[in-house]
Amino acid sequence: MSAVDVGCLYLTAFAQAVAPHIGLLVPTSESAGKLVHIRIDRNASPNWTFQCRDQKIEGDMFMTSLLKIGGLIAWGTLSEVAQTVVVPPNDRFGECSPWVKSLIDKLNELGFIGVANVDGLMKEFKEFAAGNRAFARRDKYPNVAISRYFVPSMDNRYDSELNLTTHA
Repeated sequence: MSAVDVGCLYLTAFAQAVAPHIGLLVPTSESAGKLVHIRIDRNASPNWTFQCRDQKIEGDMFMTSLLKIGGLIAWGTLSEVAQTVVVPPNDRFGECSPWVKSLIDKLNELGFIGVANVDGLMKEFKEFAAGNRAFARRDKYPNVAISRYFVPSMDNRYDSELNLTTHA
């Protein structure tokens, strides 16, 4: 099992038929965290909807990949910023990736994370997640890595929920 940095921001992939489903996760322990993503729940809406939820890391048979893209960030901050990103008003497959990219752009612009190249990050993550299908098992911990585009020195926004300044 590879450990995650509790309280830091990760791009995460979940195995599905064609391409991975993606979201952003803040681990609260090595075995669980908080996830923001968009999803389609046909019982609630025919279109994509925003969701914040508790998420297992260890023992989740669909989670394959965790790529660290940010330092410490409060869950409330991530959730609040995520709710400002427009959710696509359709049910087309693959909308989760552009939505997550928009959220990363916004977090970067606001100074909550330091990502040197968001387009490069998304390409890096697509390639990383594509090689992790074997991690989609209950007895496997997701593959964990740090993005080459994560720049800790740029990750310096004061986060009042944590009552600290990260990488100042």
